[in-house]
Amino acid sequence: MQSAIDIKTKVKAANFIIGLNLSLILIFSPFWGMADDTADQLAAQKTANQTKLLEINRQIKTYQKQIAATQSKASTLKNEISIYNNQIASTQLQIEARQTQIDDANVQIDQLKKLIEQRTQEIADNKRILGQLIVELKQYDDQYALKTTLGSENLSDFLDQLQYNQNLQGKIYQLVQKIKDLKAKLEAQQHDLEIHVQQLKELQNQLQITQNSLKNIKGQKQQLLNQTRGLEKNFQKLLSSSKQDADNLQKEIQDLDEKIRAKLGKRSTPAAKGVLAWPMDGILTQNYGNTGFTALGYNFHNGIDIAAPAGQPIYAAADGDVINTDRSDASFGNWVAVKHNISTKSGSSQIITVYAHMTNFKVSVGQHLMQGDLIGYEGNTGNTTKKLYGPERGYHIHFGVYDAEGFGVNPGAYTKIYGPYKVPYGYTYNPMDFLGSN
Repeated sequence: MQSAIDIKTKVKAANFIIGLNLSLILIFSPFWGMADDTADQLAAQKTANQTKLLEINRQIKTYQKQIAATQSKASTLKNEISIYNNQIASTQLQIEARQTQIDDANVQIDQLKKLIEQRTQEIADNKRILGQLIVELKQYDDQYALKTTLGSENLSDFLDQLQYNQNLQGKIYQLVQKIKDLKAKLEAQQHDLEIHVQQLKELQNQLQITQNSLKNIKGQKQQLLNQTRGLEKNFQKLLSSSKQDADNLQKEIQDLDEKIRAKLGKRSTPAAKGVLAWPMDGILTQNYGNTGFTALGYNFHNGIDIAAPAGQPIYAAADGDVINTDRSDASFGNWVAVKHNISTKSGSSQIITVYAHMTNFKVSVGQHLMQGDLIGYEGNTGNTTKKLYGPERGYHIHFGVYDAEGFGVNPGAYTKIYGPYKVPYGYTYNPMDFLGSN
């Protein structure tokens, strides 16, 4: 029979060992993150990338404002070349910004991979110690429980043994909970890694699109120089020859919209400020309504124009369903229409948003979108491209908001010039009444 002193000594020693093991796990474990110097280096690198991005975006906005200012001036060869030069400069900066974002994404991916490795090792270490404690508990149950129950010389010895048993089981429970917590964090970090890898792929795709756009812009500029041979009179001839075709396309849109407005009558805007998010990061270059651009073949602009460097991603302004699309070199070019149910002061209402002049788009009819989902990439397809020279051209998105009632799509009338194309039409509202702050 063990003496009371032996039993108490054993209990104290066992509790000390268990507590020490758990202290090492909970305090010095790699669960608490990477070494301070590594974390500091990653944080510094991330801060440097963010600072660089802010400066690049500031420069891009400056070029975009210069483009918009030139677009408001007369259509001259000098102004057109200036627009091209600023587009090239801003697109080159966009490429640099995309590469910086890719670098930053890689930093975060590397950081997550290291954390996942540490979590995996931490789980293994905890399981190993858990196994040791379980073995110790079983040995205790086998060797001491019966002896203590039947042969303890006094109540104090018996209570000490019970306390030892309870402490051991409590520590095992804590360790099991810790493993569960580590497993949940590991799964969350693995999910974050998958998201970052997908974001990296999208950034790489955007980089390729922007690089291709830069090549196209340079080619268009050279084509203009070749066609005009650097002479203003030649540019004006090109402008004049393309003007009638452009006027016809603009009038086609305006006539269809006016027929619907006449049919539906005056409507109040079912607007709720902020119900729509801005579809693209850029600067507003043309507002909705009477613009005074009669030289462009119309004096009412049925949406807003937002400009940015070539290839900027375009996102869904709200949850909705894609109801129509078109790819063409006329009218709105490559465009997508999305139907939304929005909340208003009087209940709910249905509207259609149209995203036009895209380089390309990634959605299809019938697809459900959540606000912020990628639709496509900004471009200058349709009536802003090679068919028309002038200050209104350039990379941008035309964003329109239509009442769902009366919205329709007509086949284009000038297929002999442009090939098959479709024209969205309807009762339009001012998008600025729906958009939040940019």
